[in-house]
Amino acid sequence: MEIRRPAVKKFKEIKRFADSAGMGKIERRKHPRVQIYDPISYVGIGSQGIHVGQNIGVARDVSLHGIKIESACSIDTQHIVLTFVDLEQQFNEIPGKVIYSRRNESGNYDIGISLQGKERENIEFTKKLVQHYHYNKQNSHLRISPTSQL
Repeated sequence: MEIRRPAVKKFKEIKRFADSAGMGKIERRKHPRVQIYDPISYVGIGSQGIHVGQNIGVARDVSLHGIKIESACSIDTQHIVLTFVDLEQQFNEIPGKVIYSRRNESGNYDIGISLQGKERENIEFTKKLVQHYHYNKQNSHLRISPTSQL
């Protein structure tokens, strides 16, 4: 059976529309992502457990098992510790494993991190980070939005 050209052209148009609307993407995550825009520090951990570098980035989205940050620098280690100060001025940290670190269209790096804490630690860390973002968004005179760029 031969497919007529108009049918192929129509299918490509529908697929292009679905892809541009995000309909073509299959969500593989167990937990939904929450879009945020909040500063976060990280320390790279070398193979011997030694701190090999420290930097700051912006948390772009977070779920119960992972976080995506944007940073001006790439991460060259596989293991890191993420840190931030919450609304009660308490220091929060959680270990993470770098899944990817790649340059984005703005010249910065998108870094995908799997949270490596215990389930309860992951929940507390993400909850406090999201609360911190929403508090700052409400009380800041600056525009703080997940669509903002570094």
